[in-house]
Amino acid sequence: MYKSISNNPLVRMSYFPSHALMTDIFNESELQSIIDNHLLQGVNEANVGIDNKPVADIRISRIRFHTANEDNMWIFDRLNKTIEYVNEQFYNFNLYGYDSYQFTEYRSEEKGFYNWHMDTFLGGIDPNFKGTRKLSLSLLLNDDFEGGNFLINEGEEKMPIKISLKKGTAVIFPSFMCHKVEPIIKGNRYSLVVWVNGPKFI
Repeated sequence: MYKSISNNPLVRMSYFPSHALMTDIFNESELQSIIDNHLLQGVNEANVGIDNKPVADIRISRIRFHTANEDNMWIFDRLNKTIEYVNEQFYNFNLYGYDSYQFTEYRSEEKGFYNWHMDTFLGGIDPNFKGTRKLSLSLLLNDDFEGGNFLINEGEEKMPIKISLKKGTAVIFPSFMCHKVEPIIKGNRYSLVVWVNGPKFI
């Protein structure tokens, strides 16, 4: 059940958005600190799918997963509050949680991109199964680049929605929604990505 009340409950009862936007999760200095500290820790070539195969026609980006520790727990705390709020307001999914976030770098020199995909795995067997991916979050850490637009598909293949993201804005959406990041033209694009797990949809 929802943990908060609404002054227009009929809207919330019927409204199931394709995505939600949240701003001001981190301030400017915090965003830059996140970028600088995570770049120091290094990134690796991103792969695709349960078996982690590199597929250059699907995705070109650099990533590193980060689990909670005393240095980054403040980041997890902010992300948790954001996810909890959006889920309570719009989706009411039964969620377990998540054990890491992904720091992602798209480089213009590589024309980094991520083609159409959804975050929920369908079929196959994952030996590291931690639940069904149900809610996704992508937080843009900078906006001093060109290209790299975030698109989400609400059902019309030829008319995807371009989400206008600014530095510090997070887009949260059901993990079964198809989405993409268009190629970077100039500069580098940095983001934090979270997939929140839960029991199977019933």
